[in-house]
Amino acid sequence: MSSQAKHPPALTPREGSSAAGPPVQRRPRRRRLGFLEPKGQIARRTYLAIAAAAFGLIAIAWCVATYGGFTKPFFLPAPTDVARAAVRLFTEFGLLTDMRDSFYRVGMGFLISVALAVPLGILMGTFKQVEAFVEPVNDFIRYMPVPAFIPLLILWVGIGNSSQISLIFIGTFFQLVILVSDATAHCPKEYLEVSYTVGASRLAVLHRVILPYTMPMVFDNVRVAFGWAWSYLLLAEIVGANTGLGHMIMESQRFLRTDNVIAGVLIIGVIGLIIDFTFKGAYRVLFRWTEK
Repeated sequence: MSSQAKHPPALTPREGSSAAGPPVQRRPRRRRLGFLEPKGQIARRTYLAIAAAAFGLIAIAWCVATYGGFTKPFFLPAPTDVARAAVRLFTEFGLLTDMRDSFYRVGMGFLISVALAVPLGILMGTFKQVEAFVEPVNDFIRYMPVPAFIPLLILWVGIGNSSQISLIFIGTFFQLVILVSDATAHCPKEYLEVSYTVGASRLAVLHRVILPYTMPMVFDNVRVAFGWAWSYLLLAEIVGANTGLGHMIMESQRFLRTDNVIAGVLIIGVIGLIIDFTFKGAYRVLFRWTEK
């Protein structure tokens, strides 16, 4: 036997390894996130600072336009005039009562809409037979202008809270149904097939797979629809209301009180901002497992 067969050639060390030990693992280089990174995360403090800067820019532009004399007070009152109008509305004109009545109308109309639209939308997104039965009628109605229902509601349910609640319901229900149905329909079919493979029943698949996957998106859709409900408030309180934020704004418009109008609009905006942050906080508590 030759000497080459008795003594095998020496192994040369591979790149990145030493001759006396195992290969050395190189630490992966951490990629630095730049400004405006797609799908990037920012600290909570940074988020609040950017939001405050946005409101600050709007306030500065408002001050420059009014105190600088670029607009007349009739068209755009100064911030101090609007603040005085808001204090006067609270102390002399019972704005707290208007806010209470508006909350009741929006809340009742929206809760009825959610109670009916969410289960119906889940059934539509789960079963094609339900979708075929409901979706064409729902799409037919949801493209109708909501103000066109005002005279009909006066005839059907009269004036007062019932007509206003009904109008808010019409403005949110048909839109929310299609949003919930679309969110439910996006549940991956692979999840259902795996569930059936391990022996899950249809009811178990609906309860343990479809609903957990769908509810975070449904909750977000409900948050968006609540904003629509408040946007229909002014329209709803035209119908035979003698209280409410929308009624106050309409009365101020008739008497050319622009400061009261802007104060009322800003109050509705602050209420909406508080409600929206409440929804976001509830989302983080209820759906901790989601990436969002």
